[in-house]
Amino acid sequence: EVALGTGEILETDALVIALSAARAASLLRETDGALADVIGAIPAASSAIVTLAYRREDVRHALDAFGFVVPAVEKRRILAATFSSVKFEGRAPEGVVLLRAFLGELPDDDLARAAQEELSELLGIGAGPLYAAVHRHPQAMPQYEVGHLGRVHAIETAATRHAGLALAGNWLHGVGIPDCVRSGEAAADDLLDKHEHGGWE
Repeated sequence: EVALGTGEILETDALVIALSAARAASLLRETDGALADVIGAIPAASSAIVTLAYRREDVRHALDAFGFVVPAVEKRRILAATFSSVKFEGRAPEGVVLLRAFLGELPDDDLARAAQEELSELLGIGAGPLYAAVHRHPQAMPQYEVGHLGRVHAIETAATRHAGLALAGNWLHGVGIPDCVRSGEAAADDLLDKHEHGGWE
């Protein structure tokens, strides 16, 4: 059974939990406290992203890459940036560039200001943005500590106690988008395999 926030109860034969480790642990706590404890022990960091749009003519940098990463030794407020409109065609109208800046924990106004200042200096931007938005992702970036593979093995072994349960997410076998896609596909394949072999009725 799955209890929704609306109070509705869904009865399912199978369930894929594809959430952050903290949220997955919270959902599983009443069903399997030991499993929830192991999942919940995976640490995660928050991320803040500022999305900015500029007129292409106001950006002196060639934008001839997908973005950049800033090493800690540089002691900058910005951690990385992606050139979204270069990386993915159609993300911005003709003559406009869309940039995403990744920063640490700051209030929203400070985040937007810091992103603009850092990108202006690093990319030679000579005007203010046409658009700016702050997006926060609390506890969204799992931190793979020493022993992570052993923890994942323990989680996957414990999850087999629940025939109709599969787990997916960036806290298992990789944090990138392709890793997450593979994780979701593996969870679906696992449930289909269990169903075909009488894992549940």
